Parts: sequence; C-alpha cells; structure tokens
Amino acid sequence: MLRVDFKKQFKTGGRVSFRLEASFVVQQGIAVLFGPSGSGKTTILRSIAGLVIPDDGRIELDNQVYFDSAAGISLPIQKRSIGFVFQDYLLFPHLTALQNVVYGIRSVASGGRRDRARHLLEILGIGDTADRYPRQLSGGEQQRVALARALASDPAILLLDEPLSSLDAATRLRLLEEIVDVQRKTKIPFVYVTHSPVDAVRAGDSALILDSGRIIQEGKPLEVFNAPRNLAASRAVVNENVLLGRIWDHQEEEGISVIDLGGCRLVTPYNSLRKNSPVTIGIRSDDIIISREPIRQTSARNMLEGTVTDVVGDGSETNVLTWCGVSLKVRVTAQAIKALGLQPGVKVYLLIKASSCHVLS
Repeated sequence: MLRVDFKKQFKTGGRVSFRLEASFVVQQGIAVLFGPSGSGKTTILRSIAGLVIPDDGRIELDNQVYFDSAAGISLPIQKRSIGFVFQDYLLFPHLTALQNVVYGIRSVASGGRRDRARHLLEILGIGDTADRYPRQLSGGEQQRVALARALASDPAILLLDEPLSSLDAATRLRLLEEIVDVQRKTKIPFVYVTHSPVDAVRAGDSALILDSGRIIQEGKPLEVFNAPRNLAASRAVVNENVLLGRIWDHQEEEGISVIDLGGCRLVTPYNSLRKNSPVTIGIRSDDIIISREPIRQTSARNMLEGTVTDVVGDGSETNVLTWCGVSLKVRVTAQAIKALGLQPGVKVYLLIKASSCHVLS
C-alpha cells in the first residue's frame, strides 16, 4: 500500500509560484493521476521516486518510509524500490535493447541477468529486438523496452509518466492492454500519469483528478469523469462523457453500429469492429439535448430516459448529472436549469445524435 501525504511549494523570484498538496492512498491496481498541464501530476511521481524532496509530510510504501519530514527521513533514489517509465523512454542509445534491460537488473547474479532480461522482453512480445539499438526500434518497441527495464529490478511500485503520449492510437491501445496485464501479473501498485481520458478509463482502477496543485476528486475512473462533484472537477475532465461498452450489432446498410453499455444501448456511426469487442465511446456534454418530455419526431437516433442526480455549476456554466443506465453529464445554461426545473430526482429524456457518439478506441 502506498500512502502519500505531503506539501511542496516552488518559488520564482522569491515568491511562491506553485503550491502542491497531495494526500492519497493506493492500495492496489493502477491509480491514474489526471489533470491539466501544470496541475502537479509529474511532481507527485518525482516526489515518490525521490527526485523531488517535499517541504513536509510523509511518503511510505508498505512498511518502508521513503520520506518523513518529522523524523528527518529522506531515502535516496537508489534505496527506494521503484521503477520509473518516463515519457521519452530515456533508453541508452549505445546499448542494445537487451543491454538496456540488463542495466536495470540489480538483484540477480551477473550470470542470470541476461536470461532475466530476455525473459522480460519475451513477456512484452519483443524478444526479437534483443540485439537492436534504440534507433532501430519503433516507438512502441522502445516503450516496451523501457517498461521491461523498469520492471527488471523487481520494484515494489511502478511509476509511469505519460508513457504512451507519443504513440499512434492502435499501438497505444495495445500497449495499454499490456501495461494492465503486467500489473495484474506483478500485483504491485502502478501510479500512471496521463492526459488521456481513454487511458484513464481503460487502465485505471482508481483516478485522482488534480487542478492547481490539489486533488479535487478521486474514485473509480468512470465516476470521476462522468459525475464530477464540483465545477473545478468538471473543467479538469473537460466536457467529454467517456463510456465503456461492447459492440452489440452492426447495420452496415444503414451506416450504424449499436453499442451495449451495460445499462443501455447507443446507436453510433458504423464501425468495422468485431461484434462483442470492447469499445470506448466519447460524447461531449454540449452535444446532448435534455428534455422533460419524450420527443419522438427528431433526427436524433438515441433517446435515453433517466433521472437527474445532481446539478453542478456556478451559474454561468452548469453540468446536469444524470443516470440513464450509465452516468451522463449534460452542459446547459442557467436559464435552461430554471425553465426546465432541473434538480435531483427529476425525470428527463436525453437526445443524442448518432454522429455525436465518437469511438475513442
């Protein structure tokens, strides 16, 4: 279990330019840190790793204290059992893929290091790259080598800082599935920084939303993305509803596909994914029309019946949170809130055009 509770401030010209307050617990699985640039996500990772020293607080993993300002403890990086995968991989250009992984191995006798390195490359599906140099590898292969090197030392925790940001969508999705699979096999906690809602929802067991140096909401990824508790959280997760589902049916002649979201189904533009394959759907909150009565004669292919669960906003910008078998947020004006009498418990109908349902992955 990872326990993080610390404060850190940075100064520019003698004045405080940024203040970070981080307090959370990761018990297992993959914890995602999500938020806009400059919100403090990477600083949290670097503080856990020992690359940044907090001003005060405590960081501990299981029974090992990494940092405790009150006790005067601050373990150096090499004494923290941590694997770190950076955004730009940081592979040694003069070493082969195998040699890069061997470099990360410390706990195995020298005679067995190459065998362990080859085993890790095989697990990640790149055993044939062992003798190639980084310049000879694709972006996805480089990322796998970086992941293998980070795992080579048998870390007690793995930190990942935007590890897939430079990859194409198909490679990104495959690697994301591999990262989840590796976590399940190693059973060590992962802390994963990302700007991608898809990565957060597909990989995360928990999500922490940051804004301006503070954690403003945490919980299950789908909950925090589709049911933000305040305006700051709503802005941090943008205006996208992110939904996980499976392909239920295709009607190619009509140019549509039907997605089963568990609690309801959505008609979307046709896609060529196989039936029953997993899919992530994005719907902007601005693209959903909310009504108090069913509307039959409309071009919208989707009409979902639901209930208002909350209204979040400051008067000028408001999200109505609803439950229609899945959580959906709808951005509306203050005037619409008043005119429709929208409040928790009110029955509503959501109209969504098929073209507004975007396949994210």
